[in-house]
Amino acid sequence: MQIGISCFIVFLIMAALMYTRRISALLALPIMAIAIAAIGGIPPSEILKDVINAGALKLHSAYATTMIGAVLAELINKHGIAKSMVRFVAEFSGDSPFLLGLMMTLVTALLFSSLGGLGAVIMVGTVVLPVMLSLGISAATAGGLFLFGINLGGMFNLANWVLYKDVLGVEQSSIVSFVVPFSAIICTVLVAFLTVELRKLSNLKYSLAALAILAVFLWAVATGQLTLFNAAAVTGPDPNSFVPVVAGMAILICYAIFRHVKKLVDLSALAFFTPAIPLILVLFFRWDIITAFLVGITYGTLVTWRRDSINILTRSIIEGAQSVIPAVILMMGIGMLLCAVMHKTISTALAPLFAAAVPTDPIPYVVGFTLLAPLALYRGPLSLWGMGSGLVALMQKSTQLSGGAIMGMLMSVGQLQGVCDPTNTHNVWIATYLGTDTQVLLKKTMPYVWLAVIGGLVLAVCLGYVGGAHG
Repeated sequence: MQIGISCFIVFLIMAALMYTRRISALLALPIMAIAIAAIGGIPPSEILKDVINAGALKLHSAYATTMIGAVLAELINKHGIAKSMVRFVAEFSGDSPFLLGLMMTLVTALLFSSLGGLGAVIMVGTVVLPVMLSLGISAATAGGLFLFGINLGGMFNLANWVLYKDVLGVEQSSIVSFVVPFSAIICTVLVAFLTVELRKLSNLKYSLAALAILAVFLWAVATGQLTLFNAAAVTGPDPNSFVPVVAGMAILICYAIFRHVKKLVDLSALAFFTPAIPLILVLFFRWDIITAFLVGITYGTLVTWRRDSINILTRSIIEGAQSVIPAVILMMGIGMLLCAVMHKTISTALAPLFAAAVPTDPIPYVVGFTLLAPLALYRGPLSLWGMGSGLVALMQKSTQLSGGAIMGMLMSVGQLQGVCDPTNTHNVWIATYLGTDTQVLLKKTMPYVWLAVIGGLVLAVCLGYVGGAHG
């Protein structure tokens, strides 16, 4: 018991240091791992071998996926696909603030299913935000919509899924089965946010139409009418998808040769599909994430081909990998913390505390984690990208919660961190760009995001992840 209490004290100290910005998560996680290992009496030789060395390599598949995903993001950036998509959607949306705000948020989500990092936020934000402001959408509302879009896209950012697979052992099919309907719940909250914030009766027809579409979608998922995303019993890529992909690439090679001969440099409409290609392959054809990203990179290179495309691709590989080095280092720290808390000495000491404190039945699960959701802020104990990386592994080992239940909880409460957290660098930039404050964005979005948290927790229960046999 003394070891368990001491470990929690270390967690609290590091949380306080991160909250006050005296130490970053990049440093806090490995320090925490070593401190907890030492408190648990793990011999120095084992700390070096099993915590530091093994921990640094534990999430190696997540590193690789993150880097390859970053190459696609950099390619989209260098070819100007993101800015062109935003401008096209802005022209298509007309002069309705409701439709414009909704379309800008959705195109932001599509872009951030591939993009990531503050540079991408600045690149897209300097186009999206002025467009929304030009039609009379207030600064705080525009900032909230942009944050919703970034976070919604992040849910479909395939590189993020690998961390759930590595830490919790959750199957890709289970992630898809949760993410797809949960995204519809978030879109419902988004429509409510737009309707309330714009305060125009004329927008009700758009709101009702959008909500009707989302209701039909959720009904189809709930009743099993839509089984495309829930084929948990089927594993591996769909063999029927290989021939169309190969044939498509052959056609695109011919198209690239045509562009090369004609010396074309403009973007065709085909380029706009680049961010969606990996998603389509993963969601519809069950491809593995890395191969889906590689196809997306190939597609993006061919449809935008010009005489310097090889140089652009090479720079995208180098600069894309460089851009995610902080995330890779963070994952190394997460791996070290995982290895430390999962060591027999530490896990045995902490298991009774988790078994007594963590809600595992459906109603306590929803109510308890709804109330505890703010602990996902500031990389707290319910954030997989912070202190929670060690706690969730112990939660899975020490309680009756399945990997799917913990994933559903993390994705649900993570909405608060993704949209509302004042310490996010993109929240700070958005607030500064709009001439407002991060606390204003927090107060504007938090009531709506908390509704999404409840919806996600209820969804996890409805899918049978709580008290069921799902992984």
